[in-house]
Amino acid sequence: MIRPVVARNRIGPLLDQLIIQLHGEGSATQAAWFRRIRRSLDSAHDDLEVLVPIQALSTTPAVGFCFSEDADVLMARILEKAAELAAEFEFDEGPRH
Repeated sequence: MIRPVVARNRIGPLLDQLIIQLHGEGSATQAAWFRRIRRSLDSAHDDLEVLVPIQALSTTPAVGFCFSEDADVLMARILEKAAELAAEFEFDEGPRH
């Protein structure tokens, strides 16, 4: 089971770094996208609610943002953590025997 606190601890600091990086680069649209995801992560109270920001992160590559090298490194780490959390959820929600 994904606990919202665990998800916030794993992804939150990286999202904060990415938002700061994007803001510093003048990428306001991208920074706003990730602030919205961060707010969603912060407001999650249960496993189903925490899936919303994880899914949003997972679909970010389809949005078509272009990142600087520094932001791209952060984004790769965030996507890796999001995939790990999603895999944990799938494992926990698998068939019960």
